Amino acid sequence: MPTTDTYSARFTLPDLIERGVAGTLRCPMHRSGVLVAPSAGTVSVFDSSGTAVVNGATATITASVATYPYTPPTTLTLGDRWRVRWSLAMPDGVTHRPENEAALVRARLYCPITEADLYRVESALDPAGAAPLTSLSSYADKIDEAWTQIQLRLIEAGNRPNLIIGPSALRQVVQDLALALCFADVGSRVANPAHAETSMRYRAAYEAAWMRLSLTYDTTDTGDTNAPKRSPSRSVWLGGWNHGRNGWG
Repeated sequence: MPTTDTYSARFTLPDLIERGVAGTLRCPMHRSGVLVAPSAGTVSVFDSSGTAVVNGATATITASVATYPYTPPTTLTLGDRWRVRWSLAMPDGVTHRPENEAALVRARLYCPITEADLYRVESALDPAGAAPLTSLSSYADKIDEAWTQIQLRLIEAGNRPNLIIGPSALRQVVQDLALALCFADVGSRVANPAHAETSMRYRAAYEAAWMRLSLTYDTTDTGDTNAPKRSPSRSVWLGGWNHGRNGWG
């Protein structure tokens, strides 16, 4: 019997698959913090009824990650409770079958800020500035992490991110959380307690901004810009996205 290694399938969010739009499904596998390439693999995609809309398609190993280019036909019905199941032959001699939650959506929600927005508020973070706080050349990963945490917070409250009209409403919370993460990182690199205090200040600002949020939810997923506004602090319960409570469905 082969010895089975413990792998992590790094799914940071459910797979939001845009109908009629070319995209790529990915399944990064890690062992002891290192990205590990499968020798081969397949992928299947199941809709909410359990029907395979992709059945055992061959995955491509790109930069050590199993990937599959997929353009969902426009005839498919939008909805959540989909699943993406991989079958990956790993170096431990075992075929592992990680699975991720998914949904077929009209459009994905895009992050409303970039690094320039951070530097407009805190110019000392700018690596190209006169006196940058650290030697870090980029804070893009902090924005990515903030955006992931915010989407997961929405999902845990039963709010589908893809149904939000007008992502600019989320700009302040993304910016505040990203700045909190930036200064927490700087504080761990530079022996100055002021950076930790700044991180805590932005964390508090993030929570306050979250409580003020009023987001337009397109509950019909049709692009209706006249959809009602709701606070994400209240549970909306749109379909099976009560991820933090009873799972997807």
